[in-house]
Amino acid sequence: MDVWYFDCLFSSQIQLAVINSSNAVGVKDVPAKEFIEAFAKHLKKGNKFKIPDWASYVKTACFKELAPYDSDWLYVRAASVAYQLYMRGKVGISALRTHYGGKQRRGTCPPHQRQAGGKIIRYCLKQLEDQGLVGQVKYQGEDGSEQTAGKTLTEKGSTDMNRIAAQLIKEKRKAKK
Repeated sequence: MDVWYFDCLFSSQIQLAVINSSNAVGVKDVPAKEFIEAFAKHLKKGNKFKIPDWASYVKTACFKELAPYDSDWLYVRAASVAYQLYMRGKVGISALRTHYGGKQRRGTCPPHQRQAGGKIIRYCLKQLEDQGLVGQVKYQGEDGSEQTAGKTLTEKGSTDMNRIAAQLIKEKRKAKK
């Protein structure tokens, strides 16, 4: 065995020890369901996210039969949209409509894929944008004009989400002890 091999092995063990001992926690370190529930509670507690009148009776997609039973479903959808923005980087309304879409069951006919309603997603993004958590992706076009290409999280949005994820991890560690 060569001395170089042991040096590399030792340095990689040190790097792993540093990584494992660090307290840096992000959204990706927490299960999605737990994070979305916690972020929805954060949005509700902040009182900046306004629930419109139509939220109590609107369906979330054309293939759904009824409106959601949960009265806080719009907070959960907004938290889920923010989670998708965190995971994907930049994303547009069409991609989110496809993500939240589903299968329209048509009795004896074959089912078809349908998109979710765009109004709800646009409303959630608008409310998150008003809070400063979401911003537009802008780029320079070929003709020199500024164009937009979807939405992305702002620095404030990603730090808020990482802070909530760190709180969840801290609560889990306390529960284990």
